[in-house]
Amino acid sequence: MKAYVYNFESRKVIAVILGDNEQTIEDKYDECFDSYATSLTYSPEFDDVNVLVRDDNFKVIVASE
Repeated sequence: MKAYVYNFESRKVIAVILGDNEQTIEDKYDECFDSYATSLTYSPEFDDVNVLVRDDNFKVIVASE
């Protein structure tokens, strides 16, 4: 399973978290990111108005139980 972490203001993807389930991914998100500046989504939309911005400079994080 895959989730995208993005900057709330710029909407730029800053990380992708890979994990076996939502709980594992969300625990890793809480551990690594500030929820006041970032957000998490499982179903991103890219390159349109008010959606996420693609960026090739993102981290890949593997979450494990």
